[in-house]
Amino acid sequence: MAVVLTLLVSCGQKKTVQVPTPPPSPKPVVVSEAQIEAELNKALAEDPRDTQAIRNDELADEADDIIAQYPDKNAADLLNTPEVKPSLMKALEKLGQDKALQGKINSTVELAAQMQGLSGEPGSVRLDMDISKYDDQRKSHLLQAVLSEDPKRIVGFLVEEIGEATPELSYGGVERASNGVAIKENQPPAK
Repeated sequence: MAVVLTLLVSCGQKKTVQVPTPPPSPKPVVVSEAQIEAELNKALAEDPRDTQAIRNDELADEADDIIAQYPDKNAADLLNTPEVKPSLMKALEKLGQDKALQGKINSTVELAAQMQGLSGEPGSVRLDMDISKYDDQRKSHLLQAVLSEDPKRIVGFLVEEIGEATPELSYGGVERASNGVAIKENQPPAK
């Protein structure tokens, strides 16, 4: 009979379930107040808005320094200074590779042309800017865009200038706006 009971128990009549023991809890990490403060400061310093604001301030200072260094130069001449020309070349090279940004300029020019009463068909009009009469504030804004070497900033600058000029060109009856912007028709190629 003992053998039968042993067989019944071993055949699964009675099961014993073994519950796994949970792993030990990790020990808490002790961090000093100085470490916490340092990490918070680091995180705040890496905020892209702060970084961009600092970069904008640096560009404004750099542009103003260049204008002060060359007080008798107009904006066109400033673009050819040794401090600015390399940045201009890099930015134009990047712009030349970005068809979407080129399209933004072209569509803005075409829209301004249509508002001015020109056809505005792609390729029929062009932007003509005379930046030689820019005041120091406008020179600084232009130089900041160029010194950034960011084609988006340059396109942003151009779009703002065209936008500012459009009402004057459309309703003022002038060929060139006070900010130097003109939208001109391209002459068809000679046959």
